[in-house]
Amino acid sequence: MNPLLSYTIRPMEPGDVSTVVAIERLSFPTPWLASSFLYELHSTRSYYYVLLKPEMGTAVPSRRGWRHLLRDVMGPTEESQVIGYVGFRLQPTEAHISTIAVHPDWRGQGLGELLLLTAMERALEQGVHVVTLEVRSSNEVAQNLYRKYGFRFEGVHRGYYRDGEDAWLMEVEVEQDAYRVRLTGLRWSLEARLRRQPVGVGQNDGDTL
Repeated sequence: MNPLLSYTIRPMEPGDVSTVVAIERLSFPTPWLASSFLYELHSTRSYYYVLLKPEMGTAVPSRRGWRHLLRDVMGPTEESQVIGYVGFRLQPTEAHISTIAVHPDWRGQGLGELLLLTAMERALEQGVHVVTLEVRSSNEVAQNLYRKYGFRFEGVHRGYYRDGEDAWLMEVEVEQDAYRVRLTGLRWSLEARLRRQPVGVGQNDGDTL
């Protein structure tokens, strides 16, 4: 992580899963179970990362409060530093982004994009040619972010989610040098945005990013 930024991203650990599941429940109508994340963490073809609160003593957003929201979904818990996560799975020449979310108190300030950027950069390090993902047909905020990173609509998976909603399949080719240049420019723009704005004052817009 660039030292100019106050956020830290590190690999997800088993001890993070309870907090990740709490965020998952706040973010999705059909959330993953803890067992699903633990299974992914034990796979040699899966890569999962968590975003931590700012390191420099920044106050937690006060609209509802981090610990209060966690108690809503899982009872009293020790305060965690995790406020978002992202994961992808590797296939021979492809990475598939399987999940991405930011806690509602921290949305609206580019942290979902920071997680997406991290996944894209880590996938490129693995030598993939294509990155794919599914997104809910109703989630225009996420769709617009993915288009910003070059993802194109490739098709529809009818009734893909457990509640019956369709998923859009999107993908982007990343093997060309031109895409790496594009990704570098997107990182510079995002870093500039994160430096300009106060930390921890995201707007809860109802979406996962």
